[in-house]
Amino acid sequence: MTKVILVVPDPGRRKTRSQLQQHTYTDWVLTTLPHQEAEYLLGIVDLDGLIFAATSQQSRGKEVPEGQRMVHINEVLLMWHTIDMSPKSCLQACYMNFKTFAEIIHMRLDKLQVAMENFAAVWGGLDLTKNHREAPMLFRPPGSSRARGDVTLCCTFEKYVWALRRLEGVLPVWPGTLECRAASHDCNTIDLLDSIALDITKSHRPMTQLITPGEMPGARGYQPVVVKREASASRHLAKYPLNKKILSTDTEKHGEYRLFTQPYVLEWDLALFCIFIHPGSSKLANPGSHVLAPSLREGGWSLKELGLLRKTNPDQCNFMIREGGTRAEIATADTEIQRFLVATLSVLVKGEEVMLGRANIKNSLQPSSLRVSARVDLSVITDPESRELHYFVTGISRGPGMMLYGSVDANTVRRYALEFAHPFECWIGPRDPRPQTMPST
Repeated sequence: MTKVILVVPDPGRRKTRSQLQQHTYTDWVLTTLPHQEAEYLLGIVDLDGLIFAATSQQSRGKEVPEGQRMVHINEVLLMWHTIDMSPKSCLQACYMNFKTFAEIIHMRLDKLQVAMENFAAVWGGLDLTKNHREAPMLFRPPGSSRARGDVTLCCTFEKYVWALRRLEGVLPVWPGTLECRAASHDCNTIDLLDSIALDITKSHRPMTQLITPGEMPGARGYQPVVVKREASASRHLAKYPLNKKILSTDTEKHGEYRLFTQPYVLEWDLALFCIFIHPGSSKLANPGSHVLAPSLREGGWSLKELGLLRKTNPDQCNFMIREGGTRAEIATADTEIQRFLVATLSVLVKGEEVMLGRANIKNSLQPSSLRVSARVDLSVITDPESRELHYFVTGISRGPGMMLYGSVDANTVRRYALEFAHPFECWIGPRDPRPQTMPST
């Protein structure tokens, strides 16, 4: 049975041809598609800004198979087109631009139900794990009775979230709004990762300190630290070295975000792995399941091997691509990293679900989206006491804004798509036909 998915790409994915010519974007792929498929996608108005026919300059020197056409396509569109064309998938994508979607979800409930009756789920929309003030779409300011000329949408952000939550009563929305809003607060994930490293994986992790407004970090001698803003309210998501002026001159903003300090970790710049996990709802609970999927680290190095390489050849060692080694050594390294990932993710997901349940904001229709797919940014860190290397989670991503780094390898996007389809279908589950009531505003 075919399930039609309403796909609403995050508006931040859209680019103009001029932008693509002037800059390199990690979420854009230069690839070939069968001519008929390329023409179909290029003809969909709602996909404007997500796919372009490749220019002659881009195609120069590249082999284009007969019957194919080279296109510059956003990785999210390539992902869903791959699912669409797969003979093994029962999912079918129907595309809609974000502005139209934001208008439709505010319709009267009975009309909304009719508009959505042919869809099995909604994938995408605005990435709620990021600060909405950093989004490319401008919401109407709260308290403004009339739409201003400088806004993109006629609703406030609060009204948009309300309409999205109402939509979740009609059909599944991936990922869940309440889950994303909880994940947008750095402190939730940081606290869980700190406790997992201490109690579960027994791995070294620099504990994170919350700085209250007006407070300076504790004395650390000459050891550099990193100050991070709370992502849910930040205007700049990047971490930056501590500067005392940050805390003394930004006093007017102390009510908008929280600050966290963490010792600066040099290994972040030396060995960073991007791991895409597709566990599926049942596999994540089983530590023996094989859940490691596409990785930007080709081949495996064990932590012991990395430690030896750092001592013997620190300047020329390529941490991302392994050269040499037996199959047994590579299998041992992959098993080691997988064991760490499964242990971390399984506890993190359960911890998030418990946290939402205690706050009485549990989504009773679907489990966490992390049970379907996640991106784990993983690095290594040195235990200052034992001098041994440990794995270190620098971040966990989810949602429609999650980068797949398609510009690095288009095959990673296609693999992600094919492995994502079935767990996502299971996450949707049977559609709930129960009647809906209009929530109070």
